[in-house]
Amino acid sequence: MAVNILIILLSACQSMNYISVSKGNTVNSTTGRILGLYTKGSLKDYIGDLDKQNITIATQKAADTDQPQVFTNTDSGVQGKAEVVKTKILSTQEKGREDGVRECKTIRQTIVLKDKREIIESVTACKGPDGWS
Repeated sequence: MAVNILIILLSACQSMNYISVSKGNTVNSTTGRILGLYTKGSLKDYIGDLDKQNITIATQKAADTDQPQVFTNTDSGVQGKAEVVKTKILSTQEKGREDGVRECKTIRQTIVLKDKREIIESVTACKGPDGWS
């Protein structure tokens, strides 16, 4: 019986237009309650290596410029967008160093797959001596 329920849930989730990989950022209103049972660990579970590079570069540029960054991969059919949705300045305290501040940004990463499914994930990047990480 549990297997039948799981098959029904997975079938319902696979037919949705939107998938959220970070705890409810975007859900289809009718099936949002069961969405958490099907989500993968990360947006990057859905795309190939070149698109992983593209979304990483777009995320870095969005963090640097505060401007939305987009890409299209005509070979895979994947489109992507990275945009800063929140900026925080955090105070830092490190032993043996002067207190300072650190800038952190929440960046929404959106990809649209060839089959038109949209996957959204938010990541936080903080600026350090070597750039955003």
